[in-house]
Amino acid sequence: MRLTVTVRDVNGRPLEADVGVVHAERGPGRQVDEVITHLRAGQPLEGELLGHRVGVTVTAADFTVERAVVAEAAGRWGTDNPACTVRVAGDALDVEVTVGCVRFAPTVYLPPGTALSDNPGAAYVEQVGGGAWIYRGGWLNDEKIHRLSEPVFGDPDAVEWQRYHHEPAMPVRLADKGTFVLLEYGFPVGVGRRDPRFLVLVWAPRPPVGTTCPVVVFFSPTTGPPAYPADSHPFLKNYPYAFLPLRPRKPVPVEQTRQPYVDLGFNYIDTGYKIVYQLLAAGRNPVVVMPIQASGSWGPVAAQSGMARLLREVVRFLYARGLVAGRFASPARFSLTGGRAQMVPGEGLLTQERLPEELAVSVSGFSAGINAVVGLCLTEAFDKDTYAPALFGAPAGPFLRQWRELWDVDGVDASGWAHMTAAFQRWAQGRRRLRMYHSQDTYHGQTANGLVEQERITRRSGKAGFVEQGVSRDEHSMWVHFSNSYLIGDVKDPRHQVTIPEFGKLDAHHMVPAIAFGHAALFPPP
Repeated sequence: MRLTVTVRDVNGRPLEADVGVVHAERGPGRQVDEVITHLRAGQPLEGELLGHRVGVTVTAADFTVERAVVAEAAGRWGTDNPACTVRVAGDALDVEVTVGCVRFAPTVYLPPGTALSDNPGAAYVEQVGGGAWIYRGGWLNDEKIHRLSEPVFGDPDAVEWQRYHHEPAMPVRLADKGTFVLLEYGFPVGVGRRDPRFLVLVWAPRPPVGTTCPVVVFFSPTTGPPAYPADSHPFLKNYPYAFLPLRPRKPVPVEQTRQPYVDLGFNYIDTGYKIVYQLLAAGRNPVVVMPIQASGSWGPVAAQSGMARLLREVVRFLYARGLVAGRFASPARFSLTGGRAQMVPGEGLLTQERLPEELAVSVSGFSAGINAVVGLCLTEAFDKDTYAPALFGAPAGPFLRQWRELWDVDGVDASGWAHMTAAFQRWAQGRRRLRMYHSQDTYHGQTANGLVEQERITRRSGKAGFVEQGVSRDEHSMWVHFSNSYLIGDVKDPRHQVTIPEFGKLDAHHMVPAIAFGHAALFPPP
């Protein structure tokens, strides 16, 4: 049988690569030896494939090493890696491997009391009860979530959640639903290299996601000093693992430090605003992708071609590692045991899963994060002189076709309200749907919001203030607007209830993301 391995990137571009093939070879007499043969991509390996099983390791410059087991079972050749395809024609076994430039972010376990004086170069992990390990701050707690219902109107004379039509205390068992994964996207960090890479926090759902993979992208507000250690392109000094206090005069125990860039992700999608909990409570089961901004710069991902590549890379990685599947839950599990990010078992489980051909993408932004969303509406290409298209670019067309929803969560466009709504009007065509949620902090009572006709908006007012909601005549845009008083509670009020989210713990602007995602996710993607 003649084995040929070809290698491509997520755009289908052929790559030169070293292909290591582990296979059995007949030795002297009846002896069978396991050998490794190194080939160039496309170079055939001639010979008998004893045991009808081979291991393939692909190493391409600037890309993550990719491994696959190719084997015959019940008369059919298959693989354990969905990023690998196998075709048989006569005595020809053709294997195509799609490689990527995403990898597990480096992690480090530092026991309490470990003194630090400089950047650890990795994300903290820690051991929790029962022998489990987590990223520091990445808790998988069971929670009971209060969630807005549709429409949002409740009793405007009441307090807290009674002001809204809502579902109380919905249980979400997060550990049963998936896992958080920190990824690095871009060039691998190496000695003598000065090429950029970006941190990405991902929620990988365990239940099958279906033939069309749902993805929710979230852009947070801008990162900048002093809350985040300053850095500049190529973002290899403080971003993303430097801790605060930054470069202390004397070593600091690790438990007294924090990693602001890493913490940012977990605060929004896990422990703080609980975006993942809200999505699950609304019945969604998406991959959640949160790029962690590099010291005030979104790099290539605020452009259509850059976001197209990021999503292709992340989804390819999740499927290739068995973290996400379309038809069934993978038996492999993500592990941080001992501080090392890995899959258990790592290989050998043959699967019929393949990389999804279609995505259903929802893009969201909170506060100043909406600037990246507006950029995606308007900007096709990124700065190709700063970011290599070979790793950061992809054709924008498929992404634009797959981008179905835009969620504006109290967005603040640096160029003004009219600029933002004009970008949204340009985007909200065809099957696409726009959902806007604003407090008075970001919408100051202009006569018209620019997207939903005033006569199609219903307002309910009372002692608590007001809330208004409406849908545009063409049904492309939905508008929800709260007075600030409607979003604020008083923890000293005898009628106050401890809920998730809890009124009185956040100001009006920051209460919007704590409730908006669960409502936006109630509507099925168009």
